[in-house]
Amino acid sequence: MKKIFYSFAILSLLFTSCNPMEDIYDKLDAKESVITGEATITLTDADYDALDLSFGNFSSIDDAKEMIPGFLSNKYPVWGKESLAAVTFKLYSPIKFESYTVIDADYTALGLTSLNNSGDFSDFFAAKFPSEVKGTVVDLTYKTEPTIIDYTLTDDDYDLVGNGRFDNFDIRTGRAEEDIEVRRAKIQTILLNNFPDAPDATKYNVAYAAYDGSNVTLEMLVKQQQNAPDASLTTNYTLTEADFALVGNGTYNNFDIRVGGPEEAVETRRDKIETILLNNFPSVASGDLYNVTYAIYDGAAGTRKMLVEFDGSGYTIFSTTSYEFYTFALGDATTRFTLTDDWTAPITFTSDEYSLMGQRYPNFSDKDEAIYKIGIYLRTLYQFAAADDFVAVQYDYYSGGVSTQNVNYVFDGSVWNAIPSVINETIKFGHDGTSWVPDNTIKYTLTGADYTLVGNGNYGNFDVRDGKTEQPESVRIEKINTILLNNFPSDAEGQKYIVSYNIYNGANGVWSLAVIKEGSEYVKQ
Repeated sequence: MKKIFYSFAILSLLFTSCNPMEDIYDKLDAKESVITGEATITLTDADYDALDLSFGNFSSIDDAKEMIPGFLSNKYPVWGKESLAAVTFKLYSPIKFESYTVIDADYTALGLTSLNNSGDFSDFFAAKFPSEVKGTVVDLTYKTEPTIIDYTLTDDDYDLVGNGRFDNFDIRTGRAEEDIEVRRAKIQTILLNNFPDAPDATKYNVAYAAYDGSNVTLEMLVKQQQNAPDASLTTNYTLTEADFALVGNGTYNNFDIRVGGPEEAVETRRDKIETILLNNFPSVASGDLYNVTYAIYDGAAGTRKMLVEFDGSGYTIFSTTSYEFYTFALGDATTRFTLTDDWTAPITFTSDEYSLMGQRYPNFSDKDEAIYKIGIYLRTLYQFAAADDFVAVQYDYYSGGVSTQNVNYVFDGSVWNAIPSVINETIKFGHDGTSWVPDNTIKYTLTGADYTLVGNGNYGNFDVRDGKTEQPESVRIEKINTILLNNFPSDAEGQKYIVSYNIYNGANGVWSLAVIKEGSEYVKQ
């Protein structure tokens, strides 16, 4: 009987002994240290594939901030709070293009009715686009004062229209130039003679001498315009393959008007068109007009028109240009601006400059070649450039037709480098104990100079024993504040640090403190 009792007692002891051991293991598990780590990584092609990014880059910073935390959790599954990772990734960062039309409220806010000079544009962009990044392009439509050219008639001008004796217009009652329309017609003759290549819609403010019983000076505002020819005298005609063959252009059935091309000069085309019309229409009357449409090649296929008049023996180019009375009015304009140091138009190139860059035509047909050669040419344009100077460029690109391309360049001290559309970007992430979040935390370890700065240079630590100077955490925070503000005076609001520092609590050790900048001080996180 005793034997049975002792066996039962021993068995009971074994079973009851298990419970204390489980408690011990539970306590050990609860006290398991958090594993922290720090990594600096660059995403690889395989990483982009894992993130299902087929183009091998992120399309925005926000996308990266959203997707990378999950990637880090998979890559470092056991890392916990205060772990840090600096992740470098490819970001699609094309030039930002915007179009904007200035509205009445914009003008009112600026105290203006139109935009006319660099100061006006600077004020507008500062108000409307205050935070754009360098290289941003804005196609701006706005009201502006017209460009009006001041011109004063000369003695030769008066001679041209039969007023050379007195070099004025006689506007007395009953005299030839009393009628303002007569004066307009004479001024038109003068302007057409003096400025045969003036662009369409050119405006002049013409000052002229007049006599109304005494000598006076008057002004007339005129605007060039194109007028439709008399339809009853005009025949529309399009050159045929037979016509081109007649004048030696039958191979391609067009006129080659490229720079250096055989028909680049308008007069060459007029001469060939004259040959064709004399051949095709032998019985025309003097004064008859032909509006001729012809095929051209200027790097791309197209058509042009030429209006010619038969003068009895041949064909001359007929001008439909006149100068009519003009009343001052604001006009609409659209200009492309790019932000460099200021908002300005991007630089463009002339035909001669394209030739200097080895192009037969005034454009590029290969984008890589364009970027390379423009970078070299910029060294000629900006011989005294300094490192980090920024230039916005617009060039003509041919691919079945001509379009414009914009590229931004930055100078590295020796070479102008095009800013690529895919750039490297780095974001820091920190583990908050639950997940990875975008974080700007910097890990910093106090140096000998730091301890000296706050009066702890003798031992290079903080004495945290009971009753000692740095035992209160608030004292350590204050001293770390002094150190960080001294070492990093330009830190922005929200900058975080994990500061490691030496302590003495009866033995040497290392503690850390997480702080964040709020206002003008660092506070504990």
